Amino acid sequence: MEFKDTDSNGDRELKLRVLHIYSKRLDERKRRKDFVLERNLLYPDPFEEDLTMEEKDLCHHYKVFMRFHSREEHERLLRSIIEENRILKRIQDLQEARAAGCCKSVEAERYIEQKIKKETEENARRVKEGFQAVSSGKSLQRLSQKGDDMSPCGSIRSPSVPDSEGNYLSPTTKGIALSNFSENWDVTGFLGADLLSDSEKKLCGEIRILPTHYLNMLQTMSMGILNGNITSKSDAHGLFNVDASKVDKVYDMLMKKGILQT
Repeated sequence: MEFKDTDSNGDRELKLRVLHIYSKRLDERKRRKDFVLERNLLYPDPFEEDLTMEEKDLCHHYKVFMRFHSREEHERLLRSIIEENRILKRIQDLQEARAAGCCKSVEAERYIEQKIKKETEENARRVKEGFQAVSSGKSLQRLSQKGDDMSPCGSIRSPSVPDSEGNYLSPTTKGIALSNFSENWDVTGFLGADLLSDSEKKLCGEIRILPTHYLNMLQTMSMGILNGNITSKSDAHGLFNVDASKVDKVYDMLMKKGILQT
């Protein structure tokens, strides 16, 4: 911005107003920076060290009022709010214990302890299941990415691609099946193989699909049959990007398992 002698009174007033707005913005930035440094907000608050996660969330919810209080006033506010929350939670626990038939304080304390222990075990179980689900998902993703490059026997076949019959073909001899890979796959030890019967493992080896892919096809067909969307083999052909003969064999296995009669 530049002030010139040729500026009119209106132009000069407009430029001065813009400078005033910018100056106020700088003052507000400095005020907030000083506030952060004064309250030491760049580091964890020692007041929250012994609080539970729920109580910490409660404190964070009331941080918006910090600018209206001194440090001591805001800490007193948080202490009173946390104390109120603990009293209300204690009343709720005692009411729940009384509804469960506890008539003495000792019985109520024992009931509350068992409840806390049960909730802790349940949370630990959920965390463990979530970790296992994430690990299984990553393993399945790696298997899907390597599906075209590795056979269940562990042999690397990156230069080859499967034909419509499941045989692996070299890019230089596309359309000619390699006799070295004519044997059936051994899917034992692969993800999901422990959920299959011996006949299903044999089928996966014959039609050359991974157990996880077979289980996915099985689930999709089962839901389609139960919903009435699949009444014959041909109805399932369009659901999967594989050869129709493989879909037919999985369909036959599904019929053998008795899903069509349920």
